[in-house]
Amino acid sequence: VLKSIMVLETLSVVAVRAFTAVPSRSVPAKSPVLRERRLLASSSPSSSPSFRVNNNFDESPARELRFDMIELIRNDEDAGRQSRKLESLASVVRACSRLRNDDDGVVKRTDEDDIALPEHLAPFRRFIRTSSRAEDHQGCFGIFTENDAAAPTPSSLTSLPSNAILSQESPFAFLRDSLSCRSDGSTVRKRGGMMYDSSEAVVWCSVNDRRDELEFASRVLDGMPLAQLRLGSGLGNTKRKDRTVGGLDEGDNHLVVELALKTVKVLDSMGVLLYNVDGKDDCEDSIADGDKVCCKLNPDDLAIIETILCCDETRRENTCDQSTLRERHQSTIVKMIDVAVESVRKDPLNKNDEPHLVLISHSVSTSVVASAISSWKHRQTRQRGEPIRWVEDMLHQALTVVTMGNVCRSFCDGPAYVHVSMHDDPWTTALGSFGGEDSPGGRDAVHLRACSPYDHVGASREDRRPRVATTGGGYSSLECHNAHNLNACIVQYLCLIMRINGLRSFRALYDAARFVDPVSILDIDPRHFAVHCDHGDLVVPPHVDDELLPAMIRATGGDRWMWTVDRDRDDEVESLLPDEIETRSHLEESFGYGVLEEIRATCCG
Repeated sequence: VLKSIMVLETLSVVAVRAFTAVPSRSVPAKSPVLRERRLLASSSPSSSPSFRVNNNFDESPARELRFDMIELIRNDEDAGRQSRKLESLASVVRACSRLRNDDDGVVKRTDEDDIALPEHLAPFRRFIRTSSRAEDHQGCFGIFTENDAAAPTPSSLTSLPSNAILSQESPFAFLRDSLSCRSDGSTVRKRGGMMYDSSEAVVWCSVNDRRDELEFASRVLDGMPLAQLRLGSGLGNTKRKDRTVGGLDEGDNHLVVELALKTVKVLDSMGVLLYNVDGKDDCEDSIADGDKVCCKLNPDDLAIIETILCCDETRRENTCDQSTLRERHQSTIVKMIDVAVESVRKDPLNKNDEPHLVLISHSVSTSVVASAISSWKHRQTRQRGEPIRWVEDMLHQALTVVTMGNVCRSFCDGPAYVHVSMHDDPWTTALGSFGGEDSPGGRDAVHLRACSPYDHVGASREDRRPRVATTGGGYSSLECHNAHNLNACIVQYLCLIMRINGLRSFRALYDAARFVDPVSILDIDPRHFAVHCDHGDLVVPPHVDDELLPAMIRATGGDRWMWTVDRDRDDEVESLLPDEIETRSHLEESFGYGVLEEIRATCCG
């Protein structure tokens, strides 16, 4: 036996030496062995997207995927086409998620002891999240301090998990008093200005997590405290210094990633993609590796795609990844509804003075809120067997939902909805709920609409490229029309309605709009009145569109938030809003002397 073992060892050594002495042979460029070796770093199947590994990456062209937002967000009537579109969008998200995971291999965390917290948040220091990844803060509440006026950077993200808040005896009072954004110089216990009466806990639900937008909206609403619920996962916010394996293009803010050629062709055939500036499909010109193609994606488009996937009601029973994505987006909202409904059930007269829950959302963020409410209602009626009328009545008493420029038509019955939008908003008109027969926005919903002063600025100059198999044009960005702009139009209109009618809460706004005087008998047609009375007891002056709204935008500094394209001249944008004299004249005529200084002191510091 020993002799046999020694012989085998000798033969093994000889074979190894002979193999290493053979010179390496060149492998053809089309060899499947070389292709497998080059893609060995990707652990996904051949049909899944993978990242580009190319030494000549800096010199290789990449196709810029520009999405037609209306076709992207709209649900296709054909279930098969809609399913194929969602599968292709899911492939795009998976590719970008893998890129984000590669970039975030080392997660930066700030020591909790180094964070300057207000005194009332000191007991919660052990629960605070300080990860640099926005995904770790998804479903958590942002933390505001008196000296924190700048927008957070990825290295300074801090948040408090929802379980640490909703497990308290009075969670909504804690949200209102301790975790809300306030104006500079306000005290810890400030309840807002004259437009807020501390009867509500207002939660701002957003997928973009921009703190500066939230702070400005709070100032326009006269210092109303707003708590921030972070719904975005930060997909697309990754920055890479090395472009060898993909990342952020140094020339712009686009992400460079490798997608399956089949995925791009499916989206192209359904009209979801727009052509490039020259009207040519550069998919063939891009460097493709078999069934792969190098593409550039806008991070804002990725956030919209991720929201579409998590809010799709037809895919409740789908992959684990989609279920996890939906759970992250909706879990905190569902928990808040549970607490609000239970509070109403135990204390219907509100003897404990618990704040009323109000959810505010804008644009595509309304889809996440609407989907979470539908999921909660579905669980109560289908899984627990509660009567649907009882569930809707509890929702109506416990929850008020305020949407601004909504891009959603799947609002379930129950909550008290207040939808604020512009008549010339292309997104709400095409994809949202504005009070029409095909878009009611929930039973007994209130719709407040006006005309923006922008006259299609941005939209008329937005590049419209022909879509595949179509002759029309498409919008490639949600920022193509300022009528959809939150801080340069919509929030000012909401502020005007509340200020004119002396309302101090959003629930009072809803009740006033739904009020019907049973003994009121008019001897003249209401259309002859100088004041519109279409919304119950609300007063909406006829000159609110062409005088008050432009003046309020100028007074609050909303013109600094306007969206412009490269060919918009400053003088063209300035001509849409009144000057200093006209602004003062319009506002003081309706609200009295000194109102301009008062508004600017609140909004501009």
